[in-house]
Amino acid sequence: WIQFADIHEAIGEHQLTLLCVLKGSYKFFSALVDELSNARWSCKEPMTIDFIRCKSYEDDASSGHVQIIGLGNMEELRGKNVLIVDDIVDTGLTLSKLIHTIEEHGAKKIWTALLVSKRVPRRVDVVEDFVAFHIPNKFIVGYGLDYNQKFRDLNHICVMSAAGIAKYKNS
Repeated sequence: WIQFADIHEAIGEHQLTLLCVLKGSYKFFSALVDELSNARWSCKEPMTIDFIRCKSYEDDASSGHVQIIGLGNMEELRGKNVLIVDDIVDTGLTLSKLIHTIEEHGAKKIWTALLVSKRVPRRVDVVEDFVAFHIPNKFIVGYGLDYNQKFRDLNHICVMSAAGIAKYKNS
């Protein structure tokens, strides 16, 4: 599990914008904000939060195409320290594109906090600053992670069976 003190120590007392990658990381993001608020209670610089949406999956496979939706004015990140909070990294394409986009808009410093990192070869390398869990290449749902918009509400993470994938596949 991520040590929140490690995040606070790495970032320090500086201004921090936490960027929640919707929809999958909302539960992890909420827990992270609560814990970081406790760790940073004495900071003179407040945390700010914002939301963005990235979409790259169809059924249980990465589509290879990444859509970034939201944060209408990315210029708001110029000169800011940004902690990207994402649910899962597997191919690396989504996170890589998001980091690149934020860099292009002039963020001062970027870190990543990930709920899950799959132990699979990446299509592109990405920096994983803070990772809660490293897992094998299994399709998982719960705690914000979904399969065709289902199972986000679970308070735990489960491996999705082949039968479950077939049952809930979009047709």
